[in-house]
Amino acid sequence: MNNKEKYINDINNRFSGKTKDLLLKQVELFYEDNPNIEKTKYNVGDEVKLSKGTFIHGIYGGLDNFDFTINNGFISSDFTQTPRLNKICNSVGMWNIKEDITLKEYVELYSGFTISYIIDRGPGSKEVSELIPYHKFDEITEKINNDEKIWSYRGAQTKEVRFIPSLVSNKRQIAFILNMNSEYAKKLSYNDVWNTEFDKEVLESFLDYRYVDTFINKDRINRDASTTDRESAIMFGLPSTLIEGVFVGRKIEKDEETLKYIKKKLPDCYICNLDGKVIIGNN
Repeated sequence: MNNKEKYINDINNRFSGKTKDLLLKQVELFYEDNPNIEKTKYNVGDEVKLSKGTFIHGIYGGLDNFDFTINNGFISSDFTQTPRLNKICNSVGMWNIKEDITLKEYVELYSGFTISYIIDRGPGSKEVSELIPYHKFDEITEKINNDEKIWSYRGAQTKEVRFIPSLVSNKRQIAFILNMNSEYAKKLSYNDVWNTEFDKEVLESFLDYRYVDTFINKDRINRDASTTDRESAIMFGLPSTLIEGVFVGRKIEKDEETLKYIKKKLPDCYICNLDGKVIIGNN
């Protein structure tokens, strides 16, 4: 039995109704002989630009997990591993670029932290969350401390710091940049758990039971910079053919052998660093 057959059997055994039909169609699309995906061309030293709708996905570990992703695609761990422990299930998390931005700007923004603060006290109070870029902590907290309307605040690392290369952590060293501009990619990415067009019957199959009421009954959660408002969760997964670039952390940037290995595996893709610069081109 090949992987496609295995996933189809799993879906037939675990799902029913509209959810089963949706996932079976997603698997067929995943394994479709898709047309050549356009890849942005860069030379060494070029500044990487991320267009709206681009996906970024980081992986843990080193080249073993890199190889698994290249060979199998981005498939939900709920189909490849047990036990199943994810809050948002049977889907693959992607960082969804919400507006055109350079990679350098993106890294600086998401290597910062999320601050949540309460404006005023009593019945009229409200909580606001926003992203604070790297090295802007002192500037922002000084401003908040001098604002009489802000009663209290708290800060936390961004979720990106946990999952992709950043300026503040070496825990993640590899992330993939996916080009989502093609019609093929858009068909796959439509099946996003955060897509408000899906109803409760479908969504319940993609949520941990502790998450169902909050997620569905409050219009997919009050998404803000803290929850976050920049994620997608693609049902089943996405093929590795959508990769156009590899984004590496400081350790791998200095590791010539690993860089050569990545380029050999993905010869038509570029490799870039935390400065947002291309270190190995694909032009």
